[in-house]
Amino acid sequence: MHQTLKLKNMNPPVIIFAYNRPQHLKRLVESLSTNEECRDTDLIIYADGAKTPGDKDVEEVKSTIQKINGFKSVTPIFRPKNMGLASNIIDGVSKTIHEFGTAVVLEDDLVATPHLMRYMKQALDHYKDSDIFSIAAYTPQVTLPDGYAYDTYPMMRNCSWGWATWSDRWDMVDWDVKDFDTFFADDTAVKDFNKTGNDLSTMLLKQRQGIIQSWSIRFCYAAFRLQKPTIYPVRSLVTNGGADGSGTNVGKTSKYNTATFEGLEEIRFCDDKEPAPQTLQSFRRTYDTSLQRRIINYIKRTAWLARHK
Repeated sequence: MHQTLKLKNMNPPVIIFAYNRPQHLKRLVESLSTNEECRDTDLIIYADGAKTPGDKDVEEVKSTIQKINGFKSVTPIFRPKNMGLASNIIDGVSKTIHEFGTAVVLEDDLVATPHLMRYMKQALDHYKDSDIFSIAAYTPQVTLPDGYAYDTYPMMRNCSWGWATWSDRWDMVDWDVKDFDTFFADDTAVKDFNKTGNDLSTMLLKQRQGIIQSWSIRFCYAAFRLQKPTIYPVRSLVTNGGADGSGTNVGKTSKYNTATFEGLEEIRFCDDKEPAPQTLQSFRRTYDTSLQRRIINYIKRTAWLARHK
């Protein structure tokens, strides 16, 4: 039986996934320490194993983890072998979220603002009985309607750069994407899935083909199929420090630079399931691919459909 976390009385646990970037991990932990809630927060760190024995950076990550303090508890999980990011996250989130009922999830290249944990705790409590699938900590720069009265907005796309969810939503994900063939042959469904970025259906195809291993695209697809959006903040509660060329999924770029909350008093949560048209359009521009890439992706889909008639 899964434990239910009473968020009004407890802070959600924080999960950090780390691998071979000790300086990034140190920066994340230092930024988290600016959140006063962390003194009463359980921290669980899943550190992936080295791809080759004796990796000095992986060993330094282990050493860094063993020195972390300032939390209610620190639980390190050192993987004996390299699992890869997707497998590490699926396994780690599953174990932790089934113990606590919910969790805040961070990768080691993020930098937290001082308001992150208060926002996450309140958002998890506010939306726990709703149709919301997850809570995002990051937002690209978006256009909001004039006089927009809230600090959050909905979007049918999850965020992997700092996020939180509940065990009942996590358990709704079909990690095998058993209905992929039916979905991918449906032009309307593919078009709807791509409303928040035309990169989505291609990423799902690459996952299906084994070209990439992504927990996020499968989580995103599950939310889309269930029509359960993610709640985004109008300004970010984290910044991504991995866009410096050190990561595997994001190269060196300023594309994802965004504004953060300077202060955050009472958080005004929206209860809409659909974003305003101008918000959706500006959000999508961040993730839409170039015309050349769209043509390539169209050819890939056409080829896949021809092979699977």
